[in-house]
Amino acid sequence: MIKQVKIPDDMQWANIVDEIETTVEDTGMIIWVGSADGRYAMPWGQFKAMFHDTEYRVQGGYCALASDLVVAMDDGSWYEQADNGYFYHRWPPQLQPGFRPFEKATGQESGSLEELNTDDKADV
Repeated sequence: MIKQVKIPDDMQWANIVDEIETTVEDTGMIIWVGSADGRYAMPWGQFKAMFHDTEYRVQGGYCALASDLVVAMDDGSWYEQADNGYFYHRWPPQLQPGFRPFEKATGQESGSLEELNTDDKADV
């Protein structure tokens, strides 16, 4: 009889190319993969060929994915890995018509600028 051992969540491994292909809806939009500051980069095709069999620990530790790895898209957006191991699609902020100035940037609890600057939000 073979005994099955449950691998703790913090020991999960993932293939970097598979994770990107699963997360990005249209990989044809990927223009490069590299560091967030753009100092290290390679086209998606080259990255895919070079790292097709590379696995990493989802929650970091030994064999952790580079913390500044990004997947740059042709529309100006990008994907980056968060602390929880998942890739998130990020968009550069866009100034909206009718934007408003604000008076508060901090509060006792974490909140958005809108939440912090709403009149009915009592100062504590």
